[in-house]
Amino acid sequence: MTIHTVSSHARYSVAAILTAVLIFGVVSLANAASGARPAPLPQPTEAQMGAPAYPGATCDGQMSAGLSQGESYYWVFATSDPVAKVVAFYKQKTGLVPLEIEGNYQFTITKGKNPYFPDAGFTIEPNKMFVGGPKTAITFIKKK
Repeated sequence: MTIHTVSSHARYSVAAILTAVLIFGVVSLANAASGARPAPLPQPTEAQMGAPAYPGATCDGQMSAGLSQGESYYWVFATSDPVAKVVAFYKQKTGLVPLEIEGNYQFTITKGKNPYFPDAGFTIEPNKMFVGGPKTAITFIKKK
């Protein structure tokens, strides 16, 4: 059995992603008020993401475009499958061991200069944002 300890710095990476989602919401509201809205991002390729898309997951191109306004691309997917099934799929496909923090899983593909925020990777977490929506959110990140 492998035991992963979680430092306050590791929590920062999850907090950074959640902050990005919050910022996206604020930017979206501001853009909606001004009429400006980024064009939806197309479905990314496996090469762009560094791992395959989860079978049957749908990519939210509009949310992905909104989050991708800064230094990194974000591709947001959703699936009705439970988190545990999605995590098992990516462990098998990538051979990576994720960092687990309170039911959220972070897979690092390429480490960045900031050891707590990868240049490329993805998170898998329960969907807590949309009631009655998909069970699991998968967010890929790749530095531009």
